[in-house]
Amino acid sequence: MSWLASAFAPRKDHKGMSTPSYAARWWLLLCTAMCALWSWQATDGFLVMAAALTVMIATPALSFGWYLIGLISARFEPLYILDKAEKAHKARMERKATNKSV
Repeated sequence: MSWLASAFAPRKDHKGMSTPSYAARWWLLLCTAMCALWSWQATDGFLVMAAALTVMIATPALSFGWYLIGLISARFEPLYILDKAEKAHKARMERKATNKSV
């Protein structure tokens, strides 16, 4: 698996529900940190204004970034977060199938 697929593939949890890809999770940290550093310098270290400016700038930047990541992620098959999550989901599906047939 390429690094691109491992970063952008959507993830499934133990219930089979979709969760964000690793790229989306990294984007949250990276975008928030970059906006916080910029706003700290722009406000000359005034904490309240820096926090407000960080939220104001990071919100549309995160939304736009997640939109682009979603477009890229649509090209990849979903993967499970952990091997244990895949086993738990498959076991759950088997239990549901046996309960329906009884």
